[in-house]
Amino acid sequence: MRLLELAVQGVRGFSPSARFAFLPSLQGLQGPADLPPPLIGLYLSLAYPDGRGAESSFLAPGAKLGRAGLSFEGDDAQVWRLVRELGGAGALHRMNAQTNKYEVVSTESAEMAQVLRGTVGLLPRDTYADLYTFTVSQLPSKHRKGKSSASGVRSSPSSFGHKVVPQLSAEELVEAKARVAVLEKEVATVKELAEYQFRVDGAQSEVYKVETALKAYDDLKAKVAEARQQLATAPSPQTLGLPDDIVQRVRAFNADKKKIDQALRKLADEREQAGVADQIIVQPLHKDLRFVGALALGLVLLIAGAVTTGLIHYVAVLAIPAFSFAALLALRFIEELQYASREGAKSDVFEGREKKLKDELTALVSVVEGAMEKVGATTGDEFAEILARRETMVPAVQQLEAELAQLEADPATAGLAGELEHFKAEYEELHERLTQMGGGGYLRDAREIQAELEELKEAVAEAEKKPEAVSAAQPTVPFTAVPVESAEQFEDPAPALLGLAGDLFAADPVSLWSVLRERSLQYFTAFTDRRYHDVDIGKSGAATVAAPGRTIAAGELPGKDLDLLYLSMRLTIVEKWSAQQQLPVIMEDVFGALVDPAKQQLVSRMLKHLSAMTQVLQVAGKSQKVYADDVQAV
Repeated sequence: MRLLELAVQGVRGFSPSARFAFLPSLQGLQGPADLPPPLIGLYLSLAYPDGRGAESSFLAPGAKLGRAGLSFEGDDAQVWRLVRELGGAGALHRMNAQTNKYEVVSTESAEMAQVLRGTVGLLPRDTYADLYTFTVSQLPSKHRKGKSSASGVRSSPSSFGHKVVPQLSAEELVEAKARVAVLEKEVATVKELAEYQFRVDGAQSEVYKVETALKAYDDLKAKVAEARQQLATAPSPQTLGLPDDIVQRVRAFNADKKKIDQALRKLADEREQAGVADQIIVQPLHKDLRFVGALALGLVLLIAGAVTTGLIHYVAVLAIPAFSFAALLALRFIEELQYASREGAKSDVFEGREKKLKDELTALVSVVEGAMEKVGATTGDEFAEILARRETMVPAVQQLEAELAQLEADPATAGLAGELEHFKAEYEELHERLTQMGGGGYLRDAREIQAELEELKEAVAEAEKKPEAVSAAQPTVPFTAVPVESAEQFEDPAPALLGLAGDLFAADPVSLWSVLRERSLQYFTAFTDRRYHDVDIGKSGAATVAAPGRTIAAGELPGKDLDLLYLSMRLTIVEKWSAQQQLPVIMEDVFGALVDPAKQQLVSRMLKHLSAMTQVLQVAGKSQKVYADDVQAV
């Protein structure tokens, strides 16, 4: 299983409205406040719906409505999406690969949980939460056993069904009273921090609202300016220097061109029926050899008759036929000229009509093609559509201008800039105060502190009622170099942890540890600078740690070392199980208080190695260390 995307609106600890795409490897999410965003709790509420609206606790302060949507790829290689209103209805969707759209699978919490477990591949909630989510509150050092933190209070075995009040010696009574004062101050600090955090979230929400309103105003002004510019540059017959009826001409172009072509064909048919030739060429008379020959012969015979005597003198009479033939040729030439003149007149009429039609066609083509070229259209319909856009743009521009005028007339718009500066200043002031008060560090839950405080107060009150009994029961212990405190201060996390892992691997603690031991030791020795060289697991799952010259039960380790052992085992379990099933690992900055700056590079390499086998998401506050190269602001 792999997380793909998270969309939130009105969710505590996140931006008022945001969407995040997750990488399949290591990715960091850094919140705007010093405390990390509650991604772990939100994910568990969405992925394990209980139907009782528990997710409503993640509603942002002041928000009336909150929504969260989570998209992920299941073990079945299908894409799923969980959408839920915080405290309200929810639905599970599945992507249809053919339509590329989500389809509702179920809206019932029980059925959704069943599908997520059986088809998608989720582990049981407790198993997943205790193995794949890493929070500071899970660390063993936060759960003391037997001895109350820093107070010297020791609890005696509890009676059956009755609460046992710790018995205090005189020295422990003094320490307990001092501890009461510390706890009371811690409760007050936590409550004050919670109040400041609430106010910071509220100020941040107001800043977002005002920024959203200002952005909407600026966006509307930009839209109006852009719409006006588009309207001013929109093509029209006037701006293009075209006739007002150009649209009608373009639309009728094909029909008009067809009419002219038909008229030209009809004219050609009429000319052919009238027998009018295109052009009659009459050859000049002087180029007619017959005429020239007859004329020359007649002149020769005439001259010969004139210069001779006798019978030869009568040869001149033969000139008459020659000159007659030449005359006939001349008359024929005149008739041809007359015929050509008549046919030419008819041809001029047809040519005039043809020239008029062609001129009309040329003018029509020139205007239409020039107009279409100016707007880049290829068809008449496209040309008409382009010129019609201006008419459709006018009401849209008028509507935007009306919206802008209405918004500018609202007095609240004029004060948005001032409100933004005010809320920003308030947010910065509250955030600075929250930082100075220690809001960026780890703080226990107020209920946990209050429970310890009430128990301690009860023990103090009981001791003050019977000071003699306390003194007799627990006399003052003289100074000695041998520790007199209970050696076991913390719960050993190994049995519970190996029990969960054993359910996954179907193995008992000893067998399972043979698989986990080598890798866990690599992590543990690297974290602790090789102060410990071995870890052993008994049949019950209890852990013992080997140090040079001694063996220590896990619960007797210093809190920091016990936390590092716990994290080493968990990282190994996740790494080994990822070879069989990939599940997203979500962690807060659990290493921040445990490793010094010199080991941060080591932690980064460990997480990057783990992310090569499964998805790893680190959630951090504004001032916390993020080990991922890719970091998104939430």
